[in-house]
This record gives sequence, C-alpha cells and structure tokens, in this order.
Amino acid sequence: MTHQFPARSWAVLFSVFPLVALSQTPNPASNGDEATTTLSTVTVDATRIEDAPPGAVQLEKHNLPAWRANTSDTARLLENIPGVSSYGAGGISSLPVVQGLADDRLRTQVDGMDLMTACPNHMNPAMSFIDPTRVASIEVYAGIAPVSVGGDSIGGSILVKPAPPKFAKADEGYIASGELGAFYRSNGYANGTNLSLMLASETLSLNYTRSATESHNYWAADNFKKRGAWKTLGERSIPDHIVAASEYRGSENEDISLAWRPMRNHLFKIGYGEQRLDYSGFPNQRMDMISSGPSADDPLDYTINKGKPSNVNRTTNISYVGQYEWGELEGRYFHQNLRHHMDYIQDRFAGMLMPMDTVATTDGGLIKASIGLSEIHTLRIGSDFQKYRLDDWWPPINAGVSMCCNDFWNIREGERDRVGYFSEWEARWTPAWMSLLGVRYDTVRSDAGAAQGYSNSYAGDAKRFNAREHERQDEHYDASALFRYTPNLQQTYDFGVARKTRSPNLYERYPWSYNSMAALMNNFVGDGNAYIGNPDLKQEVAHTVSATGDWHDENQERWNFKATAYLTYVEDFIDAERCKNSFNSQCTVTNETTRDEYVKLRYINQSARLYGLDLSGRRLLGRIEGLGGFSVSGMASYVRGENRTTGDNLYHIMPPNVKLALIHKQGGLTTTFETHMVASKTNTSQVRNESETPGYTLFNLRSSYEWKHARIDAAIENLFDRFYYLPLGGAYVGQGNSMTINGIPWGMTVPGRGRSFNVALNLFF
Repeated sequence: MTHQFPARSWAVLFSVFPLVALSQTPNPASNGDEATTTLSTVTVDATRIEDAPPGAVQLEKHNLPAWRANTSDTARLLENIPGVSSYGAGGISSLPVVQGLADDRLRTQVDGMDLMTACPNHMNPAMSFIDPTRVASIEVYAGIAPVSVGGDSIGGSILVKPAPPKFAKADEGYIASGELGAFYRSNGYANGTNLSLMLASETLSLNYTRSATESHNYWAADNFKKRGAWKTLGERSIPDHIVAASEYRGSENEDISLAWRPMRNHLFKIGYGEQRLDYSGFPNQRMDMISSGPSADDPLDYTINKGKPSNVNRTTNISYVGQYEWGELEGRYFHQNLRHHMDYIQDRFAGMLMPMDTVATTDGGLIKASIGLSEIHTLRIGSDFQKYRLDDWWPPINAGVSMCCNDFWNIREGERDRVGYFSEWEARWTPAWMSLLGVRYDTVRSDAGAAQGYSNSYAGDAKRFNAREHERQDEHYDASALFRYTPNLQQTYDFGVARKTRSPNLYERYPWSYNSMAALMNNFVGDGNAYIGNPDLKQEVAHTVSATGDWHDENQERWNFKATAYLTYVEDFIDAERCKNSFNSQCTVTNETTRDEYVKLRYINQSARLYGLDLSGRRLLGRIEGLGGFSVSGMASYVRGENRTTGDNLYHIMPPNVKLALIHKQGGLTTTFETHMVASKTNTSQVRNESETPGYTLFNLRSSYEWKHARIDAAIENLFDRFYYLPLGGAYVGQGNSMTINGIPWGMTVPGRGRSFNVALNLFF
C-alpha cells in the first residue's frame, strides 16, 4: 500500500471548498485522483483559512456536511470534538457540555451574537437559533479561553459561524449561486428542506438562507416505561418504546444579510434573522413549547393551538471589520427579541392546561482593536456589553385557588446587564515559542421586580421575596495565560492557566415560590426535580490549568495524536441542596432524605473540582489500487466532577467514552464505519437522585457521494438497533401528569434513538 493523500491537497480542498460550491467550479473532492496535473495560476480572492487560534479546537469542516445530514440539532455537531457532549432536551435544543461544564457556564456566540435563552427550562438556547445547514465553522475554547472571546463564563466559549460573504472579482461583474437540499430520517419520520441563495458584485453581497424541519416522536429499540396508570392520562395511548414529547413541528429559520465592501480592507454587514417554531416537546421537562390561548367564551379556559408559533426569535446583527496599517478594528451591535410560550402537548396529560409566557430582549455589542506593535507583539484591547430584559408570567386558568385568578409572576421586570473590558498581549517570540496573556474586568448587575402568585395561597412566599432587596452587582476579575511550544515540525505543546468568573442567571436567583407545582416549572437541567432560586448566590470563580500535546508527521497528513489534560477548581460553584422543612413548611421532612423520588431543591454556593483527559488521533492507513484509500480516527474522553463541600458527584457528568472510525475514500465516495462505546454511569448526583445508566456500544454506517453539482448522504444510525439510555438524557417525564412532583414514577431515564435510516440530498447551482 502507498499513501496517496498529500496534506497540501487537503489544505487546498478545505480552503477553496466554499468557493467551489458557490461559484460552480469543479469540485476537488470528485476529481479524485492521483494523476499529476499542471494547473494554471489561480488567484483566490478570499480570506485565507487560518490555523486554529491558540486554545481553540475547530470542528473539521470537511466532515460537516455528513454530520449535518444526521441531525437538525446544531449542538450535537459538537459531539465530534473530544471532551464535548450535550444535555438532552428538545429535538433542536440540546445544551452543549464542555469538559463537564454546560449551559450558562459556557459563552456561546452565534454569528458573533452573544444570544440569551428566555425560558425557565432553557428550551431556547443560543445554538437552537441556527440550523445545522447554515453552520460553516465552529470553534470551541475549552476551559482556558482567551479573555478576548470569553467573559462571564467558566467552562469555555463556543463560536458558531455561518459562511463569510463572497464578492465578485473585478472582471466578473456579478456572480450568483445557491444550494437546495432535503433530508429524511426514518426514526421519527423527520424531514426537512434547506435553501441558500447568493448574489454579489465586487462591493455588495446579498445572502438568503431558509430551512424547515419537523419530526414525530422517535422510538427506542425496546420498551422502557414503568407500569402504571400514569401512562394513560394523555389523549391517546403511546406504546412503551415511543419517547413521548420528543416531537417537533414547524421549525423554520430565515436569514438575510447584506455585506458591503467599499474598499478591500473594510467590510460592513447587516443581517436579519427569524426563527419560528410551532411546537416542540421536551421528554425530560414537565412542559413543552406549544401555543395555547383563551377561548372566546371564557378567558380562563385555554385550548391548544398547534398551528401557531410558540417560539419566535428575531435578531438584527450589524458588524464592521476594517484593516488598517496599525492592525484590525472590529465592531458589532445586535438586538434579539424573543417571545416564548409553553403548555402541554396533550399526549402528556389531557386533564388540564398550564399556559406560561416569556418575553425577553437582548442588546449586545463589541468593539475590539488588534494592534500590531511589531512583528513579534500584538495587542488586543476591547470592550463588550450585554443588556438583557425578561418578563416571565403564567396566566390564570380555571383550576381553583391553586391557579386562579391572577397572573403568576415568576420573574417580573428581570434585568441582567454586563459590561466587560479586556486587554490581551500576544507575542510570537521565536518560531518555537508563542505566548498569549490577558486580563479582563466585567461588572454584572441583576434585578427583578415584585413577585405575585395566582392567589392568596402564594402570598406568604411572595411577601417574603418582595420584602427583600433584589438588585445584585458582581465584579469579575479574570486572567488567562496560554503558551505554545513547537520544538519541531512533529510536536506542539500548549499549556495554560486561567481564572474565570460567572454570575448567576436570573433563574438561579429569582424563582421565589416553594409551591411544588411552581418550583417544578423552574428546571433547566432536565432531572425532573423542583427548583427554588436564591437571591444570595455569589458568582462562581473557576481556576483552571490545562496542558495539550500534539504529535504528528511533518506535513500533518498521515497521522496525529493529541492529548489534553485539565483540572478546574470552582469556588462558589452553584449546586443544589435539599429543601428542608426548616426553610419552608411546604418542604416535607421526607424531601430531605428520600433516595427514590423527585425532590425540591434550592440553589446554593459550594465548591467543586473537575478533571479529565481528552484523546484524539487519526492514521492514514494507505491505499489499495482500485479500492481507494483507508484511514482510521478515534477520540476518547474522561471527566470526573466532584462537589468538594458535600463529597457528592456533580450532576450530568458524561461517563468515559470512545469513538473509533474506519474511513474509506474513493473519488467522490466517502464511507465511514463508526463505533461509539460508552461506559456505565455510576458516579451520579445523590442530592438530585440522579439515575445510573448502563454502558453500551453503538455502530453507525455513513456514506456520501459528491459530484460537481450535487451531494448525497446516506446513513444507518444505531446499525444493530441497540437499546440504550442516554447518560445525559435526563429523567423521562414526558408523559403523564407532570404537574405533580411524583405523579410520574421516578427512575426512568430518557433512552436513545433506535435504528434510523437517514438520507440527505443537496444540489449546488
């Protein structure tokens, strides 16, 4: 066998792929082959694709089309990065986890916007606002993120980027291109379409994208539900292998942007995006995203309306990037308007409804200057801000004094404002040594107005909350230091330390009611428990050390092996404690000790420690004449999370897992046979009564073929139809009366998807 994949060919393929697809030039992946061809000089009019920034891991762009064909959930794309997994949620709303830290502990930017969720269950996280088909690249900064990309977060930063605008060359006049695609997945009968169009001159570039997707409930490979009448409370009978409340419909994303490049070194861009979603179930939450409204005869009598969007997110994004003799200047302003409504999918519980409304706005911006002080030294200085407003109220219904006759104000006039300033010094001392040092200061102010219950039965809790001062202000002092040593062309070593700070979100500080039903509605971790806020929470402060070794051949084409070890100690980590009868008479004595029921919890500051090891590698095996080339790749992750105050395990820590893949390439054909091995989860959170999950091994088979103007992907996920529970899937409460804390049996975990046949077709024109 001989090796046939020169690194420069891959580099050229990756760097020109967007241009190829958009400008209808021949596709390098399909010409395949090995014959030496002398090409005429080609001038590439685009920004050069850079190496991964210090501290960052980039998703392999050449694999994105295949991964996008198998999910409509952008966060799940990240599962192909070592050390990254995802919390289960709705069909398009998973929450990413980086080295054991998730959700608001990560800073997530979508097209440069620091977007916020607006839901007591975090059903609409930032990555749910961009369809996978629009994603062009993702950068993940785990743990030690440079201060210029991360503030108010302790777990790292995720930067999700669409394709950059494209312009015509001076002699081309106008250029136009597009892409049209569709997919189908058998498990859940998921289907969808995507469209992108581009029209550009030398100075203007207009881009439009649209996508739509929907799915029925998916099914597991075997029955998983406990016996009992709790399963019979919905409008219809749901078989025991069907994961109720996992369906979604009417998910539509539209984005239009106009870029203006008056001179080659200055780029202005304005974009408008809108996401609408008719409804989406959440099997590990006690509510769903679905519209409901009062009837004409009785304003307290609600009915479900599946045809009306329950979640509408609109964004306006204005940015500028300019190149000057002294360096680069970047500016951005964005506005987000989010309307969100929850109620029950009636397959869950047909007995009654419970409307819940949330309206939020976020304004944010950034100004950053990168100043080239010399050929060695670069200084970055800047400031960013985020202004967040939220109202969360639950309209009354005809259900007696427990839910009538006032609006229940969960969070009224919620405010969370952040302003940050940073300075960062990058020095490339020698070809072997690089350093990146930064400091950052943020202030975070949060506040909430007066609470109000449905009736006087909530008056005691509301009175106690309203008697307190709600405004809080935190100060963050962050610093990071990254060093890279490249002794030769076969080795690279990164190591660093960081201090990072995060303030509590509004749903950790301000939910005020100890009533079981009200507390159950405030849960964004999917464990089935009820949560009460704590206005006295302090900010979390994380101290992280990390080291990475990357060994590879000189051209990084034949093999590489990478290992990252990390340790994070978190002061005032926001965990949970059992609600005691001494706190509030609505918390029972049993709640303090039970081990096999859902419980009431209150947020509390404690200390925590996380440590782990991530491994990844690949090896080009070679080529067999007539059969094509073969390679293998793999990655493995281990993370341990401990509560240092109580000795408990942290919640939702992914057990050790390994992915291995054998890849075959022949011309435009790529076939991957993948296995995913996950160990049993036994280190579970006792305070939350988290359930253990057994280990499992899955096999996936994926294949794609790419022509000049088309690409088709086909896959069989979970090839042998293996039953398994999702270690981070959360508690199964998607069926039955979820308004009562133990109306659904404790101890059921959301299972993984059974075998699915997937196919996707994309046409380029």
